[in-house]
Amino acid sequence: MFHFERLEAALVSLNGRLERLMPLITIGGMVTGIIFHRTFSPLKPAVSGLFAFITFSSALAISPKRFFGALTKTGPILLFLLWANLVMPLLSFSLGSLLFTDPNLVTGFVLLTAIPTAMAGYIWSGIYHGDEPLSLVLILVSTFLGPILTPLTVKLLAQKAVAIDTKAMVESLLMMIVLPSLAGILINHAAGDERTRKVTPSLKPLAKIALFMIVTINVARIAPTLLEQATPVYLPVALLSAFLAFIGYPAVHVIGKIARLPLPERKSLTFAASMRNISASMVLAINYFPPLTALPIIFGIVFQQSICAIMAAVLYGPKRKEIPHEQS
Repeated sequence: MFHFERLEAALVSLNGRLERLMPLITIGGMVTGIIFHRTFSPLKPAVSGLFAFITFSSALAISPKRFFGALTKTGPILLFLLWANLVMPLLSFSLGSLLFTDPNLVTGFVLLTAIPTAMAGYIWSGIYHGDEPLSLVLILVSTFLGPILTPLTVKLLAQKAVAIDTKAMVESLLMMIVLPSLAGILINHAAGDERTRKVTPSLKPLAKIALFMIVTINVARIAPTLLEQATPVYLPVALLSAFLAFIGYPAVHVIGKIARLPLPERKSLTFAASMRNISASMVLAINYFPPLTALPIIFGIVFQQSICAIMAAVLYGPKRKEIPHEQS
């Protein structure tokens, strides 16, 4: 007879091991994508479904009451929008223009920071017991504004018109982010918060595996071109990508302190403002720009999770044991 308790315990144990390996998940995905690009490149259609699963499994733990309560937290939402959509794109454009003469590289740095926030920020917020409903709200706000702000930012700063199929992008974001979020919250409401809390721990390791697959598939699509065009310019590009991945954590953490945000809100704000949906940046770079534009984004993949792990430990200490969610 099959025992679900054993499967649940195994998945929870697996999640603990994957949390310790989070810095290596995207790096491992990148290496796997490069080495086995012929195997994973054809799996592109699976990316949308993988994103949708991550979003759904995250939203399943959030009741409507907690979600709508997070919508009223205008302070962290405004701080997030200012940092993510104004400060970081301007900083990346300024430093990119100062250090590089190739406009395609500058455009790559702008794309790296002009894209909406990452679902991985929700995962990290959960690991460090941030405000999970606020994390989801920030993701949704960023996602809704993405089809407008991303092409506008690239056009204004990089002076390149990005002919994005807005209708297709909106439909994609609806399928990957919005509808799975609504489904998760509604199921939480229908089944009850207590029941969904028993399910969500088992879904967490699967969400991390889905993140690994997303990185692997996207890297596999451009791996041959980037390997063929390797040059010494890769080193300074890597250093600037690492700096841009780093700077948000101490800056936003301090801004949150100055704004006197509660610690859980400050954690969610820091992760959301500092991380980017680099897979989406890569898709834009592949579809609309020369291959060199993707170079800063590739290094962003290399550094984003590792730097996040380091800065999370520095700012918030070692990962704590699981604690119960606040009662909804």
